[in-house]
Amino acid sequence: MAFVPSGPASALLEIFIFLAGAEAIRFRLSRIGVPQIVGEVLLGMLLAPLALGNVINGLVGFSLFNVNTILLAFADFSVILIIFAAGLEGGVSGLRSAGSWAVLGAVAGNLVPFLVTYLVFSHLFPSTMALLLAVAAGSTSTAVTASLIRNEQLGGSAGAKFLLSTTAMDDVVGLVLLSVILSLVGGQFNLITVTGSIALDVLVWVGVLIGSVLVIPRVFRAMGPRETYNLPFLILFILAAVVTAVGFSTVVGAYIAGLAIAESVVASRTRQTLDVLVLVFGSLFFVVIGFEFHVNLLLNPLVWGIGILLALIAVGGKVLAIYPVALRRFRRRSEAVMIAVGMIPRGEIGLIVGAIGISLNVLNQEGLGAILLMSILTTGIGGFLFHAAAKVARAEYVHPDESTAPPTGERGPGDRANGS
Repeated sequence: MAFVPSGPASALLEIFIFLAGAEAIRFRLSRIGVPQIVGEVLLGMLLAPLALGNVINGLVGFSLFNVNTILLAFADFSVILIIFAAGLEGGVSGLRSAGSWAVLGAVAGNLVPFLVTYLVFSHLFPSTMALLLAVAAGSTSTAVTASLIRNEQLGGSAGAKFLLSTTAMDDVVGLVLLSVILSLVGGQFNLITVTGSIALDVLVWVGVLIGSVLVIPRVFRAMGPRETYNLPFLILFILAAVVTAVGFSTVVGAYIAGLAIAESVVASRTRQTLDVLVLVFGSLFFVVIGFEFHVNLLLNPLVWGIGILLALIAVGGKVLAIYPVALRRFRRRSEAVMIAVGMIPRGEIGLIVGAIGISLNVLNQEGLGAILLMSILTTGIGGFLFHAAAKVARAEYVHPDESTAPPTGERGPGDRANGS
């Protein structure tokens, strides 16, 4: 009788295979110019239970490849590490330098695709379904953007810091929009309720951010190096739990934790530890995105139609909204293009919207499939375009002329990658 591992052991074996597969394709993809994230999503789709995973399950005699709570928990942990690393890389200085331009970019970048999506789909579906599709189309995936920046080694550039700050604020705008839409779907929509909800969300986000940045670095200075060795990750988990308890996504807490610890005396040591963790676990979230997609939905023309239309609006709306803001901020076309395409990928908020829509019977399986397809398409498109835009921006910074040179005192995207 063949050995059949227990549920937890089978889930861990599945995770190890995903991580090994992602590591195996990492170097092959970089050699042919394919973004790593795209390959990881495609790997997940290939090993999905309705694709090759089903064949492998039959060969091994047990359900090796399946969506389970252990796999999803590790995928969420992967996202937390990626966003924590993004906050730690940029620090409060990056958030401060982005300033009001990042806020403007986040609001415009969310509202433009949101409004266009609603105007288009409200003629095709009930208004509540159109509103949820609009929220899903508006919010950039912080995890994907952070990984793109990391893969291109642009973490120290002014443009990358601006992009990360804008993307993090974009998440907050998306979550505020989602709370407003859920009030509308639940029949509790009125001006006072909506205004109060928005004000409360913003105040909580700003309060947690300011409190963390002021308190956490002082705690590290007051304690000795030995006492603070494991404290950064304790703070990460506490902040993730706090923001989740008040209704935000865990990625918001992870980003704030990174910002706060970046200002402390243990920032360098934490980055070294985190680099190893992200290298090992960072790919899992993107493999799971592809793995969760029901590939049989690709046979449904309606899913393709909605998904492609959503993706086109998501790409066009985000670029049209972000490019002018980034160009005004940096006065450099290549950097503005890099920032605009870096915000194309969708992910976390869209997946949350899909799950909520199904639970409320507002979305059907075709609508959920379209959101997943849109997330995969925008991740692929954004990955390819960012890779190309980063290469152009870096080359122009190395060989600047009067039309492409960055404003005085700002670093170009090639600074870190080229050692300057």
